[in-house]
Amino acid sequence: MQKGLFIVGTDTDVGKTFVTAGITHVLRKNSFNAISFKPVQSGGILKNKKLIATDAEFVKEIAAIKEDDVVMNTYCLKEAVSPHIAAEKEKVEIDVKKIIDDYAKLKAAYDYVLVEGAGGVVVPLIRDRYYIYDLIMELNIPVVIVARAGVGTINHTVLTADFLRRLGVKIKGFIVNQYSGSYYEKDNIEVIKKITGLDVVATIYKIDLKEEKEAVINIRQAFETSLKIESVLDLFH
Repeated sequence: MQKGLFIVGTDTDVGKTFVTAGITHVLRKNSFNAISFKPVQSGGILKNKKLIATDAEFVKEIAAIKEDDVVMNTYCLKEAVSPHIAAEKEKVEIDVKKIIDDYAKLKAAYDYVLVEGAGGVVVPLIRDRYYIYDLIMELNIPVVIVARAGVGTINHTVLTADFLRRLGVKIKGFIVNQYSGSYYEKDNIEVIKKITGLDVVATIYKIDLKEEKEAVINIRQAFETSLKIESVLDLFH
């Protein structure tokens, strides 16, 4: 069994952090010491003269993790653009070895580590040299694809799966986020399943995130309902 799982998205803002937080919560609720790892975060927020990795903060809140951001995130960049551009503008040199070392430390300290990508799988971390898919291959861990439910998801999800398969990456299935249960969305899922042969790990219904306290409870309950612990543990095989 692997101790790591890579969460990739078909696009930006598809819900990778949301899903990462939900899976981490389910593991921790079932007494597994799980944590998330965001190698590179762009769009960090300045707080007390320090850049905060908002994705790590979100996971910490949902999964009730007490850990320093620097442990869960190697590079936090201010501008909300592709990591390679943000790093260039902010004169930050991304060292892949540091990312790998940080992951290894988490793997040694925790039962399970969920690694969250940035954008899609072909997003550059270092211009012309290193992409999200390179990191997936170097970590050598299985992948779950987070996909939208609505228009455009067939094309994006199928292309993402095909690209990863050509690289020899093990894909455990896909999670459909922001699901409404409409006929069109159900059909999207069936078409993706037929073309890719992949299983649907879970469908996560749309959640009202307006009230923060209620949102945390609703997110936790949504994943507890949609993802049984046996299914989550199977993702790491």
